[in-house]
Amino acid sequence: MDEDLEEFPEIVQDPVYATVRSTASYISTDSADDLDWLEHSKLAGGIIKFLYEGSTEEKSHTAYYVRVEEEALIDDLARYMSKVWKKRNPDIILSVISSLSHYKKWKNGQEVEDFQAGLIQAMNSTNMWVLTNGLDGGIAKIVGDAARFERERRIILTSRKKDFYVKLSKRDEVDDLPRLTVMGVVPKLQIDFDASKEGIHDSIISLKKSGIKSEALELNSEHSHFIIMEQNTDLKELENFRLRVEERLLMPIGRGKRYRKMQMFDPTLNAGSIPENLPTISSTCTPMVGLLIQGGPIDIDHVVDLLRRKVPVLVVQGSGQAADLLSFVYFEKVNHTGEDYESYVKTELIKRMMNCFPKDFVDDELARNRCRDIFLECVSLAYQDNGRFLTVLDINADPDGLRNLDKYILMTLFESQVSKQGSRFQEQFQSDLKLTLDWNRPDLAASQIFEKYDWTTIKITPELFDKALLKPGREKFVELFLERETILLHEYINYKKLLDLFNNVANPDFFCQICLEGVLAKSPGMSYPVGKDFVIGRDCDLNYLLYKLTNLENLVSSKDISMNFSGQFVCDKVTAERKALNALIYWSVLTFNPGVTRVLWKKSDQPMVMALVISMIWHNLAIKWSRDLDTKRQLKQAAIEFGKQAVKLLDLSYSDSCLNTIASLDEKFPELNNKTTIKLAHIARNKFFIAHKSCQKWLVQRWHGNLLIREVDYGVFKLPNWLKIYLSVLFIFPMLFWITYEVKEENGIKLTVEEDEDMDLDQMDTQDLMPMKMKWDKSTKGKMKYQMKEMLSYGRQNLKVPIYLQFYYLWSAPITKFYVSQIFYLFYLTLFSYAVIIPSCGDFYIDLVVYFWTAMIWVEIIRKTIIKRKEYKEMKIFWTVLEIVLIGAFLLVIGLLRIVPKFVPFIKYTTAKFVMSLGLLYFYYRLLSVFLPISPVLGPMIINFKAMMKKDFVTWLRMFLIFMFAGGITIQAVLYPNYYPLDESIIMALSRAFFGMFLTKIDDLDSNEKCESFYDNQTKKVCYNAATSFWNRNTSQIRFQPEYASCPYRSFGGYAIVMQYLVITKLILLTLLYALFSVTNAKVQSESEEIWKYQVYSIIVDFETRLRLPAPLNFISYIIMSLEFIFKKVKHFFGWCCKSSCCRRKDALDGRNKLSIVKVCGSVDYSYWKSCMKKLNEETEKTTKEEARPKEQSQRIEQLVTQSKLQKEFNDKMTEQMSNLERQLIVCSLALEQIAHKIDTIDPKARPELETVTNLHMASRQSPYPQTKLQRFPVFDKFVSWEEPYPTYDPVLYTKPVDEYKESVQNLVDPDFIEITERLIMSSQSQAERVSLLSSTGFQVPMWNNSATYVINDTNVEVNRVSWITKDGMPIRYELDSSNMPINPMGRTGLRGRGKLRRWGPNHCVMLVVSRWKRYQSTSQSQQNFITVDGKKVLEVLVVLKRETGEITLPSGKEYGDISLYSAVCRKFLENIFESSNVELNNNMTEQQMVQFFEQFVEPHPGPFTGFTSGQIYKGYMDDPCNTDNAWREAEVWNIHYHVPDNLDLKIKDKEKKWKEVSSYIRLPGNQNLIVQEAARNQGAYF
Repeated sequence: MDEDLEEFPEIVQDPVYATVRSTASYISTDSADDLDWLEHSKLAGGIIKFLYEGSTEEKSHTAYYVRVEEEALIDDLARYMSKVWKKRNPDIILSVISSLSHYKKWKNGQEVEDFQAGLIQAMNSTNMWVLTNGLDGGIAKIVGDAARFERERRIILTSRKKDFYVKLSKRDEVDDLPRLTVMGVVPKLQIDFDASKEGIHDSIISLKKSGIKSEALELNSEHSHFIIMEQNTDLKELENFRLRVEERLLMPIGRGKRYRKMQMFDPTLNAGSIPENLPTISSTCTPMVGLLIQGGPIDIDHVVDLLRRKVPVLVVQGSGQAADLLSFVYFEKVNHTGEDYESYVKTELIKRMMNCFPKDFVDDELARNRCRDIFLECVSLAYQDNGRFLTVLDINADPDGLRNLDKYILMTLFESQVSKQGSRFQEQFQSDLKLTLDWNRPDLAASQIFEKYDWTTIKITPELFDKALLKPGREKFVELFLERETILLHEYINYKKLLDLFNNVANPDFFCQICLEGVLAKSPGMSYPVGKDFVIGRDCDLNYLLYKLTNLENLVSSKDISMNFSGQFVCDKVTAERKALNALIYWSVLTFNPGVTRVLWKKSDQPMVMALVISMIWHNLAIKWSRDLDTKRQLKQAAIEFGKQAVKLLDLSYSDSCLNTIASLDEKFPELNNKTTIKLAHIARNKFFIAHKSCQKWLVQRWHGNLLIREVDYGVFKLPNWLKIYLSVLFIFPMLFWITYEVKEENGIKLTVEEDEDMDLDQMDTQDLMPMKMKWDKSTKGKMKYQMKEMLSYGRQNLKVPIYLQFYYLWSAPITKFYVSQIFYLFYLTLFSYAVIIPSCGDFYIDLVVYFWTAMIWVEIIRKTIIKRKEYKEMKIFWTVLEIVLIGAFLLVIGLLRIVPKFVPFIKYTTAKFVMSLGLLYFYYRLLSVFLPISPVLGPMIINFKAMMKKDFVTWLRMFLIFMFAGGITIQAVLYPNYYPLDESIIMALSRAFFGMFLTKIDDLDSNEKCESFYDNQTKKVCYNAATSFWNRNTSQIRFQPEYASCPYRSFGGYAIVMQYLVITKLILLTLLYALFSVTNAKVQSESEEIWKYQVYSIIVDFETRLRLPAPLNFISYIIMSLEFIFKKVKHFFGWCCKSSCCRRKDALDGRNKLSIVKVCGSVDYSYWKSCMKKLNEETEKTTKEEARPKEQSQRIEQLVTQSKLQKEFNDKMTEQMSNLERQLIVCSLALEQIAHKIDTIDPKARPELETVTNLHMASRQSPYPQTKLQRFPVFDKFVSWEEPYPTYDPVLYTKPVDEYKESVQNLVDPDFIEITERLIMSSQSQAERVSLLSSTGFQVPMWNNSATYVINDTNVEVNRVSWITKDGMPIRYELDSSNMPINPMGRTGLRGRGKLRRWGPNHCVMLVVSRWKRYQSTSQSQQNFITVDGKKVLEVLVVLKRETGEITLPSGKEYGDISLYSAVCRKFLENIFESSNVELNNNMTEQQMVQFFEQFVEPHPGPFTGFTSGQIYKGYMDDPCNTDNAWREAEVWNIHYHVPDNLDLKIKDKEKKWKEVSSYIRLPGNQNLIVQEAARNQGAYF
């Protein structure tokens, strides 16, 4: 039992609400006291084990269950959940409403995945319970599958947690997720339950899932809990029971949650009975939301019950069934409020209900109307108490709606809430805010919570702010809390909180592996979680970590933030808030949380410098300590982003005020070791920041020191600055006219530079970075007299500055040091060059001067390096130290090789010259890094040169060395196989290979006459005779003589090896080197200017730290500095000796009189930078919107496309409905016309005679066409005539294929002329070829309006295409259409082609009306037993029953051409009437022979009268259903009447079915009724 319960551990109380905690809430289920109520509670439960095929009981999936009897109390069920299941109040309950009987599979599988993803996202975010029907099918199965997928994912994550840092100190990443609680409420009768295993609350039931459906349904095994109804019940009772359960779950289960009471600034919100001394308030209600997906009538009952109880419901429109019906009614009410709304909705709703639930309301109108009224009631309950309780999620309009299910659930909940007061307000506010925080919905928190209470200020609890900081992706909440000022950071953070933040980060891998193990070199796996020593003290690990990354000390003072937290402020509140914010920024930076860092940085009142610090930290982590490439890339991108933000802020400030921005670069920040902005930018190595025009102007001012060099234009020529500096240094007098000074006064610095926002580096002198130009009047600027006058006035102003200060400022300016050092360095190189080039041993005294000068340069470099290391720790000194070592080694070597030999000769002078030459090379090359980089022209070029040398040339050289060694050795071995000594051979090989890049030596490929004979004998024997080993060779052999060792050997191999080496080096490698240089130059060119501007700062610092006198005169400065040092020490010693108590008293008194001055930045400065930050945020938001606009447009386009598809489907349906309606109208109109025609023919006496009939054909327009499903194009009476225009007439084309006729008559049927014509038109053959082709295939060209005889299969076939229709007693000639096909002379029929007829045009036949008088008894003896009506005899006729259609028709014989029509009618009469199969008749019968054929059936009778009459009663058009526009029937109708008894009945089978009485009730196709009536009229019979 305990092992099974491990999957559902005890739910720990949320720390947000855990202000009061009691162990009494966890009651053991094993104690006797707790089981007393359970034995009388009518409840029984335990564990269900789901066993699958092939699974064992140990591996079965388990779930809790409880069986509830009918008499059980719902409160006992809640108590059971609390004490047995140990369930605590959920944050929210989601009741999924969808019955299995009305579930339809989702057509779009992606929607199912989106629904599962959205549901799991909500369940992973907060403690949410999901209620379903618990069955293994429908939506409940989809919910269970989602829980299974998530459970499997968690198992995989748990099984793979091998890294120590995946497990946090207080909670595991997976265990921190809420437990998946999916409850099913099911009746016992609906599940496959084994009653024999029923037990008490601790019983275990095993259910086998076989996969075979039975009458009982299966439970879904992925649910965690089941509530089973014990009694036998129907669906309605189950719905009522579930509603009772849900109603109880709205109240707390067990001990309710407790919320920390918040401080409100509105007393009305705190109004209530809660005592002020109680720090918490209890939860009284659990939020619940219903979710309707699909569903049926029973689910609508559930929805309306929830709405009556004011439980909000979310309806998923687009899922189908009841959800779509409810959405339809809801939107109809919202969009239409007229009087016709209810009547329309009721009618339309019933139609849609019958389509959705066709089996639910069969013959039950009351249930249907009740369900309809419930739909309407749901919509009427949508708005209650100023809240909306019904929300519709249209998944068609919002394709991401199901994936964002949590958003709509919260929206549904919030929109149904009403503002509360007092403790209920605090409960609601904290609960709602926690839900939005858990579900990461800052948009809803802002719109549904804070905006609702925007008239008051609310403070949140620190626990909520903890969640916002620690949970991934919650930076929007941090920003929201800080913007709304819901928390004060100095009241939130102390050293404990800071330590907790470090120890509870969501992903500690970065902090542990890079910061702790990488930067601090902590032991892997043992450094996390960090202890108190990490944050406490000035020398704590946190400060050391930040120092390693920023070179800044004591950035975080745990003592200060803790004292400020406790209310004992060590500074003002603004500074305390800034220190707390900076501490949080450092935490987010070190844990690499860019989102939170960005939000916190935006709230900083020092945004520019903090952006530089953040960029610096991440940049150093990426460069020095990050080993993972992805992490390195992310760090670099984040560092670049914040570096750009700092530049943008600087640009915004510069555009606002140039002077203010330049002055701010000198501002020092106490929290950052009193570093200035420009210094922090240099430490951060932000070249774009220093390259900004404001920084460059600041650097120009610093480059000139206190000097302001005046520009004087003499018209024809202009003196450059370097010349002014040299003249002022040498002659002193010119400085009075060309140079003025910035002198620090008592009140500050006197600025003499006017603000010029358009000034940039391009307007400055490109050679020596002169200061900004002073403005002069253009009208007088060029006049020499005016210039001299101004110069004298300028000199008088300079006399106000003491002359010693002028000298001091002049010689202290970096620009002066640069030019003086430059000229002295050039003198040094000149002297050094002269000393090297002097022949022989050189000049000792000149060498001595060079040695001394070099030593002074070396000493000066050492002094500068020490100062830089002390004051500019961020600067790299590796190359400087290397330079010190090299120069020191040079001094040592040159002293031994050049100076000492003057007294003790012991070495060659050439060696000394070589060493001095190397030194001279180095000092010449040193110009590239010391003096030339200051030039804006040469500086970027040198940067490009360095990049090409460091990257491209080194890479290329490594590749070239391979080919050089390989090519040199092989060439030497092939061309000079006997060359020795070996060391000279190697040197020769390598030198040849190296110089092969520049010189092409190929003269030794061809041997000479002397050497050709030497290589005649090359056998191995020659080699072995000379020596078996090279080291023991016989030098007396000729091949080892010096004159033959240098003989080249000519061979094909020599050519091949030399050629391949030259091709590789000259064509490939050199070209590759040029290409690499070109690419690097193009790449660096874009940034070389920024890099040069960044390096200007280092150059200025370098010359600022130099002595005023250059080498070798700097020894004077060292003497003076030594004397000053000695003087200070002596003074200090005497001062210490002469101290007395009186002096001490005086010093103490003076100390008390001194004032302590602390400089604090004013709020104006912070407000200014906040305003700049606000502008930057606005620009960033604008840029973000612009970047997101394509995505938004794409989403809108997708939505428009989706909506257009839906609209298209709707339009298609509407068009289809309109088409159906139009067709129905046409059918109705045609039916009305037919009814009118029928009404006209009801009275037989009123029917016209056959010869005078002018009625339009009706049967020829009937649909469908016989033996097909083809519908004719509708033709009304007025459009039957071809003379009546019918523009929309588009008849269907149909011609029955010839192969579908009987095989015996297929050769006698006309082919499809239209198809043949179209094929001929589409073919590329000529007319003659077409005719020849048709003739060869036996095709006969029809002869319209003519009769012709053809020979088919050696048989003469007569084809009569002459119409029998007459007009005014004359036969007509039918017309032909555009395709040369005959046109039905009686008008349109709605169908083109031959149809099922045998001929195009008229199809002739002979039709018979075989009649006799109807008798009472059909005997030949009785003559007077005729039936009479109104004194007239009754006529009866023979008819034929068509098997294919079931209709009756007069007997007839069709024309095929092989026999006469009279023979055909007689043959058909025998086959159809007598049903004779073997009939032998004359194929060429005439009319008389046909009459004689029928006369033979007369019975003998007395008298001369034969008792038999015959005659033709009609010849013309037949209104037949088979007629088309191009083929129609024509008939010659004969009336064969038997006046006396006949013997037909003796031969007719089923005579009762074949004799039909002629009356008004007889129904024959087409105009056959008229034909029969005409026969009756001729015989004087009744009809």
